[in-house]
Amino acid sequence: MLTPVTQAGDTPAKPGNFITIDQRVLARVVGTVALMLPTVMIIAAFNPWLDTCYRASISHYYYAPFMGSFFIGALVFIGAYLLVYRGNKRPKLERYLSSAAGLFAIGVALFPTSGYGCDDTEFLGRAFTGFSVPNGAIVPAPILNAPLASYFQMIEFDVFGKTIGSDAIHYTCAAFLFAFLAWFSLRVFPVVDPEQRNADGTLTQQKITRNALYFFSGGVIIVSMMAMAASAIWDIPNWDAYKGTFWFETFALWAFGLSWMVKARFWGSWLNDQPT
Repeated sequence: MLTPVTQAGDTPAKPGNFITIDQRVLARVVGTVALMLPTVMIIAAFNPWLDTCYRASISHYYYAPFMGSFFIGALVFIGAYLLVYRGNKRPKLERYLSSAAGLFAIGVALFPTSGYGCDDTEFLGRAFTGFSVPNGAIVPAPILNAPLASYFQMIEFDVFGKTIGSDAIHYTCAAFLFAFLAWFSLRVFPVVDPEQRNADGTLTQQKITRNALYFFSGGVIIVSMMAMAASAIWDIPNWDAYKGTFWFETFALWAFGLSWMVKARFWGSWLNDQPT
């Protein structure tokens, strides 16, 4: 019989024929991916050899050659991890909300935002281009007279008389994803287990440190969400000029990555409980 699965808090699952999985290692990997996603995009934005541009948001890198594949792969990986994450506190609620967050992460990847999001006078981009096969032709030809916006909108459909595009699905998935990630940082990760207390009942210093980092991460995600929501409602001066959405998405993803790295005890004894 193989070793049973290990949960995020090192609580063994019921014995069975399962492959050994250390969820702290997986949490460390997903945290690293979350930290690297915006970091790679920043490097791409300011690296002249990559021939891309400084886009309005991280989501707009969907349309960048190569960077778009990295964007999709990172989000699908994060989504897949959240789908299989089980945790060990409030099992059903944590499991269901984690799975929902995983679906929303995959939704962000599969349904891109709209617009090219680039101010450069020349740039490379992946776009949705229509093709037609003229009578007697063998090779399809692109339809070049389509509106420019259609090249940067994957789908559009009517709902109760209103036109809805993939960008609406993208924004909805992103909002729920960040909300669930904030919930994990603020409500799930800070829960105290018995081994995280000293003999006198007080919290270990390591748990206090971890909770401070969790609350900081959750707060950054909430503030980033509020800032991006405000930009969608009001015309904030210089928001587009300073790429406000790009940077607040970056801050939220870094905060998400930090909280999961803390959950994985990435810094070893500094974060591992040592009751006194």
